[in-house]
Amino acid sequence: MTTFNLESGGTMVMAKGEQKFDAIVIGSGIGGLTTAAILANLYRKRVLVLEQHFTPGGFTHAFERKGKFHWDVGLHYVGDMGDGCTGKAVFDYLTNGNLHWQKMPDPFEKFVYPDFTFAVYSDPDRYQSDLIQRFPQERKAIRQYFKDVQKASFWFGFHSMLELFPVWLHPLLRRIARHFGAIARQTTQDYLDKHFQDDQLKALLVSQWGDYGLPPSQSCFGIHSVIVTHYFHGGWYPVGGAKAIAQSIIPVIEQGGGAVITQRRVTEILLASGMAVGVKAQNKTKPNADLETYYAPLVVSDAGAFNTYMKLIPPSYPLAERQKIQAFPKGSSMVTVYLGLKENPIKLGFEGENHWIYTTYDHDAVAQGSLVSSDHSPKFCYLSFPSLKDPLAKGHTAEIIAHIDYDSFSQWREQSWRRRDQDYTELKAQITQSLIQLVERHYPGFQDLIEYSELSTPLTVEHFDESDRGAIYGIPCIPERLDQSWIGARTPIKNLYLTGADAFSLGIMGAMMGGVKTAGIVNGAFGFFQIMATIMRK
Repeated sequence: MTTFNLESGGTMVMAKGEQKFDAIVIGSGIGGLTTAAILANLYRKRVLVLEQHFTPGGFTHAFERKGKFHWDVGLHYVGDMGDGCTGKAVFDYLTNGNLHWQKMPDPFEKFVYPDFTFAVYSDPDRYQSDLIQRFPQERKAIRQYFKDVQKASFWFGFHSMLELFPVWLHPLLRRIARHFGAIARQTTQDYLDKHFQDDQLKALLVSQWGDYGLPPSQSCFGIHSVIVTHYFHGGWYPVGGAKAIAQSIIPVIEQGGGAVITQRRVTEILLASGMAVGVKAQNKTKPNADLETYYAPLVVSDAGAFNTYMKLIPPSYPLAERQKIQAFPKGSSMVTVYLGLKENPIKLGFEGENHWIYTTYDHDAVAQGSLVSSDHSPKFCYLSFPSLKDPLAKGHTAEIIAHIDYDSFSQWREQSWRRRDQDYTELKAQITQSLIQLVERHYPGFQDLIEYSELSTPLTVEHFDESDRGAIYGIPCIPERLDQSWIGARTPIKNLYLTGADAFSLGIMGAMMGGVKTAGIVNGAFGFFQIMATIMRK
């Protein structure tokens, strides 16, 4: 038996197959891969990553059709990837500099409303001046808004890092954070109503709410501010598509003596004397075989807070928070239309920018509306072109995404993937056509470019990602999230930690920083700061 120096202390135990691993990571999303890579690269740990899907990467997964059309399922653009940016530095460290990024064109966003279109450039000063030019009567409020989103974003990040400080300081720090965080803790709508008069401007400022999955009446202003400031300097896209992220990180884990094994669905976290000692997993290629058992002195879950507490920790283990977790509002989901195109969409004037298309200024009506109605008339969609953002793309592609309620598809939940009945297939076809028509109304000729189409629903997300109700953003960032003791990297169980979006914040960058945070916490009081110092010196 070999000793190890993680915060939890203890001795190394055996994983199945007589291989010695220092840690087991459940799930290979960006949070899980980040934690595993840092433990391997900086702390020389052998890490076993277990992924239930047949390909690693979580929401950085990509797929192809007809040998030429490639799409990403979760990543559409990322901010903070310029030279000298923290996000770029972290990714360079995780991938040994083998992941490259393509800057999106300017303007990189277009907010499309019934009677005007607003273009966003990768310059916050221009963004501010363009808003003032269109809404001169709101000049003072707009300038204050750009200051406030930076304050609220900073506070949200600070609040997410409170776990890094000694436990005895937490009550004091939380009181301080609550006092200074009032601006971030209010809903986005409350902030807008307090500071602005023009309803069009209010709507315009929250056009990116699809990036965090909540309309302004529900989201906390802190998460809205994180997203807005994250894209102040534009968007980037990984060269080779989102799949290049996992492909670049996994070798780092393997070089450290670790392994990433797919098609292993973890069914239970094993506990002994109140601490995590391993996991049980089903080999999905052998569904009738006995469960596999893996042991290690550290278990990190990238399966999300809900799944970890409600499904993976044995129900016999007493958890006071379970009822609160079960009752907490559920995350939102989406439908995505994946399109293969006959020709280059540049012919219609597209250059690779994102298009947020709205038929109304009422974002709450968008969130509450249903694509599953008599006319399947969508009020909103997000349009992007993966092939125009990736210089290595073979065939031209587009994606149309729309917000939808999971309950619209729940009646087919028990039917198997790709074996659901005709009603489900027909509904998908109707939704696909309605979203294509919404784009066509704004960009005539778009429909004629389409060679191939395929639609994913929340059931698709649930099948591949095992997320609760097909939620794509983890635990929703409503103001009440900030007061939940079960949100974060630490758990009540010794040697068991969470990573990813529910350990820090949503999105690719939020999940990645959740991975950095978790890797730091398991390595002692100053682990996070050691990691960041090492990364920024590179």
